[in-house]
Amino acid sequence: MKKTLMALALVLATAGAAFANQCPLLIKQISDATAGKTDDASKKANALAAEAKTLHDSGKHAESIAKAKVAAAAIKLELKMKQ
Repeated sequence: MKKTLMALALVLATAGAAFANQCPLLIKQISDATAGKTDDASKKANALAAEAKTLHDSGKHAESIAKAKVAAAAIKLELKMKQ
């Protein structure tokens, strides 16, 4: 039982780190796709990407990724996730 709990804790710790590394990559893809654009969809995507960065900075990585996906959808961008 003790080994199982330790293994579960290790998996959860690793998953959190993986999410943490994913956020900046996704936010950068959105920023790159909207660079120099002033249309409404790009403005909305940039605002949502800023929210995703705030969530990332506060340690809410799953929420940050979800917000980045919404931002990408606003400009019909297919995000490339880190493997």
